[in-house]
Amino acid sequence: MRRSVIISVCLVWLSGQLVCADEPPKSLDPRLKIELFAEHPQIVTPTGLDVDHRGRVFAIESNTHFPPEGYKGHPSDRVLVMSDSDGDCKADKVVVFTDGLKFSMSVAVRPIWFPVSGKALAAGDSKKPAGDSAKPPAASAVPLTSVYIATRREIFLFHDDDGDDKADRKESIVHLDTKGDYPHNGLAGFAIDALGWMYFGFGENLGAAYEIIGSDGTTLSGGGEGGNIYRCRLDGSKLSQIATGFWNPHASCFDAFGRLFTVDNDADSRPPCRLLHVIPGGDYGYRFRNGRKGLHPFTAWNGEIPGTLPMVAGTGEAPSGILAYESDGLPEEYLGNLLVTSWGDHRIDRFRLQPKGTSFTSLAEPLITGGENFRPVGLATAPDGSLFCTDWVLRDYKLHGHGRIWRIAPKEASQQPTVDVSALMAESDINRKIEALDSKRLQVRRAAASRSRTKEGRELLADVVADVKHSERARVEALWALATLPAPRPQRMFDTIAKNDVVAETVLSLVADGVWKIPTDTPRDVVSNQWHKAPSVVIRHPRLAYFKAELNRTWLGQQKRQDNEASGYAIEFAKTLQITDDPFLMHAAIRLIVAAIPLEFVNELSQELKRSSNEQPKAEDRDNPVRTVEAMRRYRLGLALAVRRIDPKNRETLLAVLENHDPQIRRLAVQWVAEEKLTDLQPRVAAMFDSQGMTTELFLATIAALEMLDGKKPEDFDKTPAEQYVVPLLKDEKRSPAVRAQALRLVSPTDKSLDAPLFASLLKSDHESLRLETVRTLQAAQPDVSGELLRELVANDKLDVQLRAEALVGLAAVAKSEPVGGPTRQLLKKFLNNSTALPIRFEALRAARPLIADDAELRDAVTEVFKTAIRLPDGTIATNLVDQAALAFDEAKLDLPEAITTPRSRKPTTQQEWMAELNRGRDADPAAGRRIFFHPNGAGCFKCHIVDGRGGRVGPDLSRAVGTMNRERLIQSILEPSREIAPQFVSWTFELKDGNVVNGMVVHENEGKTIVGNAEGQLIEIKTADIETRTPQKISVMPEKLAERMTLQELRDLLAFLDSQR
Repeated sequence: MRRSVIISVCLVWLSGQLVCADEPPKSLDPRLKIELFAEHPQIVTPTGLDVDHRGRVFAIESNTHFPPEGYKGHPSDRVLVMSDSDGDCKADKVVVFTDGLKFSMSVAVRPIWFPVSGKALAAGDSKKPAGDSAKPPAASAVPLTSVYIATRREIFLFHDDDGDDKADRKESIVHLDTKGDYPHNGLAGFAIDALGWMYFGFGENLGAAYEIIGSDGTTLSGGGEGGNIYRCRLDGSKLSQIATGFWNPHASCFDAFGRLFTVDNDADSRPPCRLLHVIPGGDYGYRFRNGRKGLHPFTAWNGEIPGTLPMVAGTGEAPSGILAYESDGLPEEYLGNLLVTSWGDHRIDRFRLQPKGTSFTSLAEPLITGGENFRPVGLATAPDGSLFCTDWVLRDYKLHGHGRIWRIAPKEASQQPTVDVSALMAESDINRKIEALDSKRLQVRRAAASRSRTKEGRELLADVVADVKHSERARVEALWALATLPAPRPQRMFDTIAKNDVVAETVLSLVADGVWKIPTDTPRDVVSNQWHKAPSVVIRHPRLAYFKAELNRTWLGQQKRQDNEASGYAIEFAKTLQITDDPFLMHAAIRLIVAAIPLEFVNELSQELKRSSNEQPKAEDRDNPVRTVEAMRRYRLGLALAVRRIDPKNRETLLAVLENHDPQIRRLAVQWVAEEKLTDLQPRVAAMFDSQGMTTELFLATIAALEMLDGKKPEDFDKTPAEQYVVPLLKDEKRSPAVRAQALRLVSPTDKSLDAPLFASLLKSDHESLRLETVRTLQAAQPDVSGELLRELVANDKLDVQLRAEALVGLAAVAKSEPVGGPTRQLLKKFLNNSTALPIRFEALRAARPLIADDAELRDAVTEVFKTAIRLPDGTIATNLVDQAALAFDEAKLDLPEAITTPRSRKPTTQQEWMAELNRGRDADPAAGRRIFFHPNGAGCFKCHIVDGRGGRVGPDLSRAVGTMNRERLIQSILEPSREIAPQFVSWTFELKDGNVVNGMVVHENEGKTIVGNAEGQLIEIKTADIETRTPQKISVMPEKLAERMTLQELRDLLAFLDSQR
């Protein structure tokens, strides 16, 4: 016993020494510093924190989050108030505000511009911390400080009535009723807007059923759908759900313009964790009931499924705190930036938002970095513009007795005095308050606006809104103040809509949210504006279009759907919203359609869907963006999603959607049938296997749907490798060749179930697509399995030339595995002469390229290509052959033969020249482009990218991604891959504890493993615990100078193939 105590003491001492030895965190911005404000024993294992208008730090000390056996710390969570009384930036006064809490995550001081009215106190309301001599409160009290605290199961509002930094009483304003009891996936993450709404998050709750109950009895229930974000009034009334589809929206914030952002923690098997722009009614795709890993076909992580919304950016591991910087302490360029803590990556990241359609995109830029023992959690802004963050310190989830709070501030302190918000609110001069609206500090702006809501201030606030000389922040703040006045007069505010700025967006959002009612005498053009007749406005001002759609949705509700003209306009506007590939506008379009069409008329939407299904653009539609193939397709998707929301059991629409020619719409249909448990439609779903235009996504969705309709749990699909579902389909000779071909795409070419006899039997099929898919699988099979089969195919001149050319792609890898003079190399040499069919000759030359440095026979055969090309009657073909042969010599670092009579193509050197050359309209072959895409020599696109179920999983699936690009952007992505990087494909540099460095993109992260994909498509497995630091890079994992690995014609053919994926 004594020995175990000694060991325990030694271990505690050792961990303390390791923490002390750890390098303190540092700022990567040389103008800023990070300094210690408080540490254990002042506070241990801290989670959330906030800083009030007086600069007091309110921090949660967690003592219930997985306590180890024999934990000697405080028995409950508590909130500590920390103050710096002597100005040395160190906490020298610590007061226990309250304790007796369990599983506490978030704390927010109620803003003083939202005062709490006095109320009678019931006996026993006094909640002084244990050990304090609590004096009885007055019969009625107006608290000096009120503080919200979120525990896993409850949101409390605590009040300090006498100003001693100790809570005197509390109210429960929201509570959760559930069997779920995991410490940090319950209620958390406060964000309070300018209009008196409090938003908070709720984690996935491990799928357990729940009820969330507001102070007025409003009850919302669910279970299994994943995490949600809710809002309520500051007293807990009027509870409603705002958005769904999260894993765990652990922290949220509003920016200066009322836009809500949250960090979704944790991604499990769908990295990265997410920074999300949250909008009303938004669905962000995650479904816990479909499996914890998030890999089910009916679960989305970045807007992959129509109707779900994508992320703004990927974050570091375990993001736990977020704020929008709206103050004047840090350098000016930080204004409006988002700052996010990363517990798992020992960082605080900076996100500069860049507009992307209706929403934004960004990239994590490390601002504060630390070592293994820097674990930032909560983050808040102080009155002087400095930042405070809590630090859990150790990696252990179990309580460990360590904790810190850090302060981030400029190295050179500002000489400007900090505005006293309390004094400003007491200011009697209205003009002083109006002037304060232009402050960079949000607290000052909001306090000034709240105290300008007087008879005299009303007109002054309206003047600020209309005057563009004021900052947009001031004008929006004045607008919100006006919106909270009784008997508002919004007519004047409608004049701002024509200015197409953020103030106009705010006006529209206030009406859309029901803050302002649209007057009955409002001119129709204010409501409709006939935007469907000017679709270019949607392209130029997508955010304004979004709010215009939301306004019209609200207005239709006011009209009680009796206005047929308005409903017709709504449908036309919804169609116009689909002219760009903007999922936020699709979301708005769906909501608009749902508002416009009552249940009794839903069949009219079904008829419209049927009518439009076979509709194609006509010649006269050439300049009409509403009538492009993609816009019309998105409109049909929107119609189908709208009908499902209005009437999920609507069979007429479901049958129409199941029979639609568009694979993406059919994919939506099988998910619809499965999730609504419409088992009588199971035969229709099964028939999908034999439908035309089958895609990998539709194939997997159909399998998943049939599993669900058979009563199997969707989470089991998430746990099962795809091979277990598709290999039986592949081997079932009674299945159609089309199904077997699709199944073949989903099996790893090196799977043990795919042996030479099976391949041989598949190659004997009478079905061309099955033979072709077999050859394409053989391209990536082991050489000892594929070599002989592919050589027989290539040598058989009675077979289709294109099939033989595909077989040669596979032989390129086989040839590399052979010694000089091997059978495949001999076959390549044979097909390099002029009498060979051109596709075969080109593929033989491409396969030989990396071999000529060490294979003299092949080098001589390629040299002969230079000599004989001049005899060809077609000069273009001759040049293309010479380009191929020359590229082989370049890659082998060999001098070109002297007697080259046919000149090489000149490659462009500037972006403008490349665009001109590749858009010149020369002949290009998509079939050849596909072979280039999947060829082991050259660009090697397949190593990282998937097309139609084949390829690597490091980069984006180009079966879908290409459809979102125009040709110029597609070319640009090849020439300049780092110019624009989607959030989930950011490349990272991982520094490991052993000193090694790994670069690549996170492909998978779960169960203590991090899988990284590099530029060669290789997957590298790292123990997550071995990662010292991870830093996002601005350079894509996609290799630079890809164009140098291909000839000009190869690049043209590749583009033609990618274009064919639209």
